[in-house]
Amino acid sequence: VAPMHYLAVCAIFRDEAPYLAEWICFHRLVGVEHFYLYDNGSDDRPHRVLRPFIERGLVTLEHWPIPFHEKAQKQAYQHCLERARYGKLARWIAFIDLDEFLFAPAREKLPDELRPYEDHPGVVVNWQCYGSSGHRKTDEAPVIARFTRRARRNWVRNRKVKSIIDPARTLRAEGVHYFAHDDGEPSVDEARKPVMIGKARPLRRRLRRWYRLLGPLLRFADPYSNRDVGGRQVRVERLRINHYPVKSYEEFSKKARLKKEKRRYEDLDYFAYHDRNEVLDTVLLRFVPALETELKVLGVESHPALSGRLDTSPNPISQTP
Repeated sequence: VAPMHYLAVCAIFRDEAPYLAEWICFHRLVGVEHFYLYDNGSDDRPHRVLRPFIERGLVTLEHWPIPFHEKAQKQAYQHCLERARYGKLARWIAFIDLDEFLFAPAREKLPDELRPYEDHPGVVVNWQCYGSSGHRKTDEAPVIARFTRRARRNWVRNRKVKSIIDPARTLRAEGVHYFAHDDGEPSVDEARKPVMIGKARPLRRRLRRWYRLLGPLLRFADPYSNRDVGGRQVRVERLRINHYPVKSYEEFSKKARLKKEKRRYEDLDYFAYHDRNEVLDTVLLRFVPALETELKVLGVESHPALSGRLDTSPNPISQTP
């Protein structure tokens, strides 16, 4: 029996209502057919945003009240994987977050880029981390339009990957970034090189609060990860995730307060470390006009900035690292 969808996305979220419509519509534009979403105790009424998508059969929403610090994300991924593996729900599932936008830089549609990888049980995709682009305040414009400055391609945090897996050949989520496959077969990167999983290095977590003093050292060691997946080379020519971990200072501060109330660690050192704006990169602006159309088709109210007042012409400044 053929899978129901060629490409689906699984994500867990909490209090992301302002961003849900843009995130779903963007991924619809690049070829995602269905979304398995796990609501981890949101207080901002995400159902109001998700209702049009659910009614059209685009979103499957799960109530997921497991405390986040009890590995709620990993358990949600495992739940989705098992359901997809035995229910033939999708040929590929991408496991990403609401601040991550997955796309194929050289193509309009992700499925066209994924078909050559069908011999492999999984593909990992590197981040490109975007900073605040100097924005202090929240804005109604879409994320992909507001934040156009990022870290250099090979910055240490951009070595992080997320996984797109074939659920029929995947056993379990080993973490939130990588999966174990049948017969021990590894995932590959976009160059089809097998992905290696490094040993845990708990000391890295202790470096977080000291990064200002240890700046030169932390160019080579990621203080927000205690395990490496893949190699030092960052490859984003065929598959790429634009990661917006902080957005504006106001948005990050609000998110940090909410996380502390729910006993999740985040602090303003995180903002300072991730507010990287060295490279101007407007690669996703070409999708902004289509976002307006997609939102209207689905009956979702568009942002004012999607009503033709946003300049989406390419910036003449070089976009290469």
